[in-house]
Amino acid sequence: MNKHWLTLLMALATGTVLAQSLRVASWNLGWHLDRELAKTWMAACSQPFVLKNERWVPGAGEGARAGWQLPWGRNAPVEWDIGSLPPCDVYQAAGSDGQRAALPVGETLDRERRERMAALLREQLRPDVVAFQEVSGAQAVRELLGADYRVCSYEGHKVQRLAIAWKASLGEGACEVHWPLSMPDRAMRDQVRPGLSLTLRVAGQTLKLLNLHLKSSCVSPLDDQSRTPGRGQLDGEEPNCQHLQAQVAPLEAWLDESLRTSDTLLLLGDFNRNLSHEAVQGGAARNEAGRTRSLWQELNDGDPKPLNLLAARCEGANGALCGLGRERLLARDEYGRLRGELGCRNPIGLDHLVLAGQARSLGVQKQSLQPWGDTTRSQLALSDHCPVVAEIELAKR
Repeated sequence: MNKHWLTLLMALATGTVLAQSLRVASWNLGWHLDRELAKTWMAACSQPFVLKNERWVPGAGEGARAGWQLPWGRNAPVEWDIGSLPPCDVYQAAGSDGQRAALPVGETLDRERRERMAALLREQLRPDVVAFQEVSGAQAVRELLGADYRVCSYEGHKVQRLAIAWKASLGEGACEVHWPLSMPDRAMRDQVRPGLSLTLRVAGQTLKLLNLHLKSSCVSPLDDQSRTPGRGQLDGEEPNCQHLQAQVAPLEAWLDESLRTSDTLLLLGDFNRNLSHEAVQGGAARNEAGRTRSLWQELNDGDPKPLNLLAARCEGANGALCGLGRERLLARDEYGRLRGELGCRNPIGLDHLVLAGQARSLGVQKQSLQPWGDTTRSQLALSDHCPVVAEIELAKR
């Protein structure tokens, strides 16, 4: 009798609990669109715009420019619904003068990026479950993963959506959109992404995941206040931090309820908040006025279960900077070296995996995007975020 069967029979005879491991990943794909919507976007960015009353509007005439050539950025003076289509400067490449500018995207560049992304998922990440941020919907994910995965997402509410995919062999899953996180009481332009949850039965356990993409630009409580007062202070008056503050209560409500009704829980995604820096900062979860100053302290109050913030390992010559980046702000040259090593513009500090309940981590890793991490005249970057992948061990009942 081989060793495997002997171990199994002994476990059955003694009631010993066996374990099953899952590879769980999270990846922000950076405005990733399904093929048909990408064609619509490329056509819209290729059309001419003219300047009227200090605003660029579609139309031909003197001084007309293609969408790729317009001045983009926050509050760009362009007649364009960023909730329906990405801005035209998603992919920027350095020109002969060394300055970065929007790269006009054609079908060949777009197809090659998709092929590389699918290969990385298939050959390196190999996820059993994967949470995506900044995708246009389920079809965009199906095109990358193929028929071996089930996928859930949602329609409407802007083009930066969430999706979760899991291997079909894991069985049926129940997905639900957590709309309170989108701040639905606000005007549509001020609403952000909802949450997306998945519930699975694996190894006799109820496994629940919540895919997050929280409000941006309120990243670290360790930010230099002498340069920008209020930057990164969650309980402060900076508008982005106030938006993130408003998401704390609906997130904590979902977490508390789900911890009571699941055996294992995972929060994962783009938190747009450096939870490690909050842990280093320490102190009370709230200020004297009762406003949350630390998202991590607020969530990890031990009731009804403690949370475990998983620390991702980075390989390569500059891998130690991942650990240092959890303890302090990296200097510009340090951050640049880590970006160069991993090949993504946002290498650390935003994307997290948080685990709770009857499971343990067997290791977490940041996946490098090199050599496809940067946009050049001949290739599109896969994303501005590097994927995070964890091996999770679930105890069988």
